[in-house]
Amino acid sequence: MTPTPHTVLVVSPHADDVAAFCGGTIAKFADEGWKVVLVRVTDDCRDSVGLTVEETARRNADELRVAARILGVAEIEELGFETDRLADVPLCDLRERLVYQLRKHRPYAVFGFDPEGLYEGNQDHVRVAQATEEAFWVAAFDLHHPEHVAEGLAPFSVCERWYFARQLAHPNRVEDVSATMPRRVDALCAHRTMLTNLIQGYRLQLQTWGRRVAWLDRAMTGDPRELVATFLQGQAKEVAARNGLPHGTLAEEFRLSRFGGLEELFQGLSEPLPGAPPAPLREELDKVPEAPVRPPEKVARIFPCDIDRKVRLMGHHFLCLGAFDELKDSALFQAGYPDLLARLQAKPDLEVEAVYGYDLFCYQCGYWSEDEGRCTTGWRDKLSKDAAVLERLGIATGQVLTLAEVRRRLAERVGPEGLEHFCGRGEWFCDFKLMGRCQRAYERLQKEAR
Repeated sequence: MTPTPHTVLVVSPHADDVAAFCGGTIAKFADEGWKVVLVRVTDDCRDSVGLTVEETARRNADELRVAARILGVAEIEELGFETDRLADVPLCDLRERLVYQLRKHRPYAVFGFDPEGLYEGNQDHVRVAQATEEAFWVAAFDLHHPEHVAEGLAPFSVCERWYFARQLAHPNRVEDVSATMPRRVDALCAHRTMLTNLIQGYRLQLQTWGRRVAWLDRAMTGDPRELVATFLQGQAKEVAARNGLPHGTLAEEFRLSRFGGLEELFQGLSEPLPGAPPAPLREELDKVPEAPVRPPEKVARIFPCDIDRKVRLMGHHFLCLGAFDELKDSALFQAGYPDLLARLQAKPDLEVEAVYGYDLFCYQCGYWSEDEGRCTTGWRDKLSKDAAVLERLGIATGQVLTLAEVRRRLAERVGPEGLEHFCGRGEWFCDFKLMGRCQRAYERLQKEAR
């Protein structure tokens, strides 16, 4: 196994939250070579039964170190906020401490409570989730916390956000933790002081009900492992079954977020940074759309041998010729028409013939369906636009002009105002119009024609 150079940071409001909510996955990351940094936000000074505040804080800190070793945590950062009082702490103060940790450790991935999680009554969990969510943004802004920059901590942004919760509203990632579940159980059991307090809370609730559970009574003074294992295993089996994993699998569930609504765009346009370590593969996310596979003979039919001298276009694609110099520098145009750009040279003496029907642009376009053999955005609308454009330009089907003459007519008879009419709205709307490149090109055409 080749160790990964990446860091994962876990933001944990309390000492036991890591083991309780994501311990199997964190142990799995550690086994895969990740450096795991745990940020404990509070001091857990009141999570005990029958101890002083000082002794409680000491024991919980000691037990956290034991649990962290079990899970493979390499480093613990203590923020030291008073437990169960985060609702009284200004959110910006808490956020600043988390921004500092993000800039200091520069993690590839961060685990934490989901601000969209359901049924969360613990305000420490709620506030840490809110502060962490804001810290993701603020850490990237160079005008926030210049004192960090003075320490040598540059702005930074996390790639992956792994959210957990008592109940996730929108889970989208499942991790098989069958192999690491025993360590998750061991780690949670290591938090004996906090477990005792948790068990006591349930015992008091049962007393109010007028009942008792002997199992809980025994766990207060004996070994809690059976109780912990039963709970965690049952929870993990339910997650696995809900997500269709094989019987006997134990799983943990998350909401994994990277780029939100920009995920698909970045998948299609991103390229590796020179010298950057390889990113971990996320099967559900890293699915780059496959370009249509065309046999060489079909490509030859699409691109005629005289394309260096003559190009045949349907009417509305004459408009694209007026903005071709701008469009060819567009990342989206380059991604959509790579074969065309590699072959078509927009020289002034290039001959342009008006044709009725599909053309070179169509066969390269993302709206072209190989299966259906047609444009999927509406053939009738395209024909009406073809006719309107050719009429405006004074060009008949089959007529041949030079590119220089086509551009002169586009400048004189279409211009920015006509471009708005043909491409700006309604049934003739074009995706590229809104990006501004075509307007700039047509304004330049008009200036050159004067």
